[in-house]
Amino acid sequence: MKIGIVTDSTADLSPEMVEKYHIEVIPLQVSLDNKSYRDGVDLTSQQFYEKLTHTKGQPTTSQPAPGLFIECYKRLLKKVDAIISIHLTVHLSGTVRTAQMASEMFPEADIRVIDSQSTTMGLGSMVIEAARAAQDGIRFEQIVGLIHDLSERVRLFVALDTLEFLQRGGRASRLQSFLSSVLQIKLLIKLLHGEVAMVAKVRSRQQSIRVLVEEFKAQVPLDSKAIISVIHTAAENEALKLKDLIQETFCNAEVFIAQAGPVLGTHVGPGALALVSVPRM
Repeated sequence: MKIGIVTDSTADLSPEMVEKYHIEVIPLQVSLDNKSYRDGVDLTSQQFYEKLTHTKGQPTTSQPAPGLFIECYKRLLKKVDAIISIHLTVHLSGTVRTAQMASEMFPEADIRVIDSQSTTMGLGSMVIEAARAAQDGIRFEQIVGLIHDLSERVRLFVALDTLEFLQRGGRASRLQSFLSSVLQIKLLIKLLHGEVAMVAKVRSRQQSIRVLVEEFKAQVPLDSKAIISVIHTAAENEALKLKDLIQETFCNAEVFIAQAGPVLGTHVGPGALALVSVPRM
């Protein structure tokens, strides 16, 4: 059985990974300065962060139109026998619901839509694992079960450099934003089972990175063979240093580095650093 893999642009997969594993990527929409862009198609991550420094309004994001999924599934079903479609957690977007509705337009086809309960390379790593399993000839139902299992075991921590963008989007109180600007308080948050929760408040950037690594090490075994990703939003130099540290600490892991796309950047702003772990199947 030939299996097609579909995801959305919040997976933050590199073009090389998309091409290598023949992954179909559905772009979300990003609106900036009254212009709408397809994430990763009309607007790259680098272009987004460059524009973000000059805009005064709050960027907004929206899920893909159902027609994009329908077109993708229709095209893909001419080449494959079944489709696994893995997407951004329903707690952050309606994308997975739209994908499910689109899949119902093909009642005779075997299309399985999965909520990753994650985003960025939490989602992306699951997609890579699904694509590798498909290439290795693993059975369809087995891959689906493995991805559901991984979605429960992903660990994602984010050290925010600013609360401004959370506050703009209504995801942080005005008091928290005020404290961040006046006292330079930094937040460490986590995404677990699709839900966002605060982990710690610290006073400095250096301390926030230290706590980020400590919390991550407390959740991920040092001998883990997981896929570990270092994610950043326009903070490449710090991310490269963090990647070196992670590679030294988790010697058996497969380590990636990526800049988060416009969708995540819209909500966390520039300067964020994240660590994501997804166990290998």
